[in-house]
Amino acid sequence: MSPINPCSESGELHLTKSLVLVFTLALVLRLVWAWWIPVIPLSDGEAYDVFARTLVQHGTFGWTAEEPTAFWPPGTTFMHAALFWLFGIRYEPIIAINIALSLGIIWISARLAARFWGQQVALISAVILAVWPTLVMYPTILASELPFLFLTLLAMDLWFNPKQALAPRALLVGLVLGLASLVRPQALLLPLVFAVASVLTQRPTFSEVKGQFKCVALAGLVMALVVAPWVWRNHLLYGEPVLISTNGGITLWMGNTPGTDGRYMAMPETVSHLPANEKARVLAQEAKNYIVQDPAAFLVRAVRKLVILYSNESVGVSWNAQGISQTFGPSWELRLKRATQASWALIFVLALAGIWSSMRRVGWVKALASPLTLSILYFTAIHMVVVSQDRYHLAFAGQLAIFAALGATEFLAWRRKRSSDQSSSALP
Repeated sequence: MSPINPCSESGELHLTKSLVLVFTLALVLRLVWAWWIPVIPLSDGEAYDVFARTLVQHGTFGWTAEEPTAFWPPGTTFMHAALFWLFGIRYEPIIAINIALSLGIIWISARLAARFWGQQVALISAVILAVWPTLVMYPTILASELPFLFLTLLAMDLWFNPKQALAPRALLVGLVLGLASLVRPQALLLPLVFAVASVLTQRPTFSEVKGQFKCVALAGLVMALVVAPWVWRNHLLYGEPVLISTNGGITLWMGNTPGTDGRYMAMPETVSHLPANEKARVLAQEAKNYIVQDPAAFLVRAVRKLVILYSNESVGVSWNAQGISQTFGPSWELRLKRATQASWALIFVLALAGIWSSMRRVGWVKALASPLTLSILYFTAIHMVVVSQDRYHLAFAGQLAIFAALGATEFLAWRRKRSSDQSSSALP
C-alpha cells in the first residue's frame, strides 16, 4: 500500500519552525473569529442544535422526544450531544472541538502533501488551509463538514502510510471510516476508492491486488461493526433495515425532479403523511423514473450541479449571518461573501493548475488515480447525481489545498525562472 511518490523529496512531514508558525496563525485566526462572532445556529446548524439537545434531555434522536428519526446521519449530533452532556448546553466546547478538528485537518493534509509531493508543498498547503476564510469561519458553525473532513483525511493518511503493517492500518481505517459514515454515508465506499488508487498508481501485481482486497475486507468488517448498533436502532424504529439515514433517496429526488435546479427542494405534500423510510423509498423511485425517462436531461442536470458545486463559496458567511450582523452590522455579510468567493476562486484556479502539473509530472493515468484526485472525483460524482451545494466541496478541502499548493509551487518556480532569465539577458 505504498503510495506513488512522484517527488524526489517526498516522504514524511518534518515539524519545522515554519510549520509551527503556520499552526499558530491558524489557531489565532480561529480564536479571533470565535471571540468576535457569537454562535447562532442557522439552517443545518439549527437542526444539529435541536437534535443534540433532544438527545441529551430526552434520550431521543429527533426533533422532539416524541419524534425519533433517522432522516439525518447521527454522527455530528452524537459529537455535539457528548459535549452538551459533559459541559452543559453551551457552545464554547463545540467551538473548541471545531478548532481542534481544523488544526488536525491542517496537520493531516500537510502529512499527505509531504508524502506525495514534498515538504514545500506540505508547508504551502498548510498555509492555504490556515487562512482559508470559510474554514476560519467554521468553528462557530454546528455542522458536519469539519468532522467528516478530518476523519476521511485521517483514513487516507492511515491507508497510505507504508510504515504500518497492512492488517493494523486496515482495521484502524475501518474504525475511522465507520465513524465518518455515521457523519456522512458517502464515506462507506472510500475503502474501495483507496484500494483502486493503490492498485492503479503501482504495478497491478496479483500480490498487490490481493493485499488491497484483504484491506477492503478488514476495513469493511470494522465499519460494519461500528455502524451496526445504529442500524439495529433504525430497524427497531422502522421495522426494516435502514443503513444510516433515510435522506439518500430524498436527496436523489431533490436533484432529479421536475422544476429542480440541482439544489435543496422542499418535499412534496403528497408524501408528508408517510414515515421517513417510506418517503425515501417513494421519492427515490420517482427520481429513478424521471432519470430513465430523459437520460439526456439527467446529464444536463449533472453538469449544472457540477457548476453549483464549484462555482461559489459563501456558506461560512451564510451560516454565521446573524452573528456577523450582530457584531459588525448587516453590510458586512455581503463584504465577507465577496471575500470568501474571491479566496475560493484563487484556491480553485491554483488547484486546477496543481492537478495539471501532476499530470505533466507522472502522466494522466497515475495523476487521476492518485487517492487525492480519485477521492475528489468520487465526491464530485456523488453530487452530480444527487443534490448539490457549494458547501459540499469542503468535504475534500484538504485535497484541494494540496493541489492548490502544488499549483502555487509551479507558479513560484516559473517566477524564479523568469527572473533568472531576465537577469541573464541583462548581463553584457
